[in-house]
Amino acid sequence: MAAAPKQEGNTIEQLIVTAQKREESAQDVPIALTALSGDSLQRQGVIGFQDLTTRVPSLRFGAGVTGGENVVTLRGIGSQNTTAGGDSPVAYNLDGVYLARTTSLDPEFFDIDRVEVLRGPQGTLYGRNSVGGSVNVITKHPTDVLGGHLDALFGNYAAQTYRGWVNAPLYQSGDTKVLARLDVVRAQHDPYQKNLFNGPGAPHNGDAQDFWLVRGELDFRFNDKADLLLIGSNTWNGDPAATKTQWWEAPGRFVGAQPFLTDPREIRKNSPENYGNNVYYASATFTYDLGFADFTSVTGFSAAKWKAASDADGSELTIALNPFWTMRQFQDSEELRLTSTPSQNPLSWIVGGFFFREKTHQDFLFIDTGLNDPAALFDTFVFRNGGDFNTTSWAPFGQVDYDLAKTSMAVPVTLTLGLRYTHDEKQGADFLNFTLPLVGLSFPQAKQFDRSWTQTTGKVGISYKPSDRLMLYANASKGYLSGGGLVGNFPGIYQPEKVNAYEAGFKSTLMDHRLQFNGAIYREEIKDMQVFVQDITGSRIDNAGRAHINGLELEAIATPVDGLRLNANATFTDAKYDQYVTINNRFSGPAPGCDPVTRLCDFAGHRLVQTPRYTFDVGGQYAWRTGWGEVTPRIDVFTSGDLFFLSANSPLERQKAYTLVDANVTWRSPDGRFTVEVFGRNLGDEDVISNDGLQSNTIGMGFAPDNLAYYPPRTYGVRLGVDF
Repeated sequence: MAAAPKQEGNTIEQLIVTAQKREESAQDVPIALTALSGDSLQRQGVIGFQDLTTRVPSLRFGAGVTGGENVVTLRGIGSQNTTAGGDSPVAYNLDGVYLARTTSLDPEFFDIDRVEVLRGPQGTLYGRNSVGGSVNVITKHPTDVLGGHLDALFGNYAAQTYRGWVNAPLYQSGDTKVLARLDVVRAQHDPYQKNLFNGPGAPHNGDAQDFWLVRGELDFRFNDKADLLLIGSNTWNGDPAATKTQWWEAPGRFVGAQPFLTDPREIRKNSPENYGNNVYYASATFTYDLGFADFTSVTGFSAAKWKAASDADGSELTIALNPFWTMRQFQDSEELRLTSTPSQNPLSWIVGGFFFREKTHQDFLFIDTGLNDPAALFDTFVFRNGGDFNTTSWAPFGQVDYDLAKTSMAVPVTLTLGLRYTHDEKQGADFLNFTLPLVGLSFPQAKQFDRSWTQTTGKVGISYKPSDRLMLYANASKGYLSGGGLVGNFPGIYQPEKVNAYEAGFKSTLMDHRLQFNGAIYREEIKDMQVFVQDITGSRIDNAGRAHINGLELEAIATPVDGLRLNANATFTDAKYDQYVTINNRFSGPAPGCDPVTRLCDFAGHRLVQTPRYTFDVGGQYAWRTGWGEVTPRIDVFTSGDLFFLSANSPLERQKAYTLVDANVTWRSPDGRFTVEVFGRNLGDEDVISNDGLQSNTIGMGFAPDNLAYYPPRTYGVRLGVDF
């Protein structure tokens, strides 16, 4: 179990992390790593996964545009493929368990010990699909102190959130202890989107929240050598992401008078939209001190069931609708590790094995009524696809570090070598049924598939630590994203994505632990990048030939005087395709700038999606200590350059540069038991696009309009808390 952050006076806490599967200070880990303690998450206003976007360099979150799936991009590497057969290139781990579906991302961080974001390919210790990096969330585990916490939030949009935890020692006999912890969260707010249409079936729940979480943990501490931690949770997340179809992009394609509402949070929809996602999670982590090494077993299980429906045309006419999209998922995993214990031996090591198994089922239905076809070239068509995907993955791995400072050479240099061999297999069957019911035509297709891929990945690295206050490092690593299949699309099999990455950086702690300054410069070379091309009648995965990403990341924390805390980070990124020839699915025919016969477009030189050229995040707080408590005002300012959501880099799919401002003021009672926080987020009420997915080009009769989701508008409120 990782130790709590250590803090003396107003110096910067030395956070202990397990990013390399062993406990060590974050400043001693020779990779690009951002670690945020639970206290840091709270004071920076990080409520859930989405908020990490503005606090962690090179990380971006995109909300789902057709359901509850999410898109995570790290250092320019991400994927819109959130279907049952797809994998996210940024690995998400909860208490050491890899979770494959992005629907498992937590919208409410509560009772969290820390979040660790590892940037760049993690091809040794994490491996599975972590070509972009890994996000690790570690909850607070039971302690032997009886206590608890309750808080309540009230805000605009009728927001109400109630949270609480209780910790209790249940049993003690000799060296044996049984400790327990229970967390409960209930969160809800009204829609951010307003539907001005009130006819039958009109949805009025876009971007509302209906969330609850129950999590329980039991820690069996048998003695000072053996420990078993059991965790179980159940979450429910309801109400759909609010999307707005830009059908103004296809003028003249809609029958009747249909004024397009320019306010991104106003719509006129007539078809029901809903979403519900239930996730069950369980893990068992057993550790045993063998003396020469620590043995660790991490067993994980998760089951999820979600359903969604959407008004595809985004108007009050029944032109196109998605009556349902359902997905069921089951996964189990096992990881076994042996990690050498600290000693004067210059060689430290870790060896292990990983096994993962997943079953998914998907069923998707899309209907176009043909209402907006003035030439009556076709009437209603129905597009339904789905199928079952079974994934099995296993990988042995190992890493060794050789510390020359512990040899006769006495040089503060450590050499690192890591290797991982991965075998992925995907089996299943899927179907596609395309029908024109009014004319009696049907085009059913079905197939079975069984494909496997293997890959050796890993890293070599060197770190130099001339003093306790400074470390320099350089790494070369390789990452691998499994191949897969796009459910119900023919052909649907695509090949693995491979990344070679080179990174050099420094970590420094200066001014008697009052200044922490870290930086990294990197280059990533991507081969066969998996690009999701979304169009309801022709979705596919392209293996783009080659792409590159060059970047610089800087992070700083300073506490120059007592009570004052400042933080800042900056990123500069050049991410482009080097070789990518494809068909632009926005157009049913030839696209501008593309070959009119073959319809092929050359996107070489275009920017990678969801990746701004620069970002800046600056925050500051000052704690005033008075006789009636501590008052701490805080402000955070995040600025992002423009970015594109699709590879064509059209102005239609662009988010311009933007700035978000958050602020809060917290009062804490003299005894530390009571807190009152007044907060405001997105104070400028900026309309920032979170994600973009093309709707069917049948809606625009040959032109696929954009379907946009947005980050939350201005929100504000108060949170009241008490510890007991």
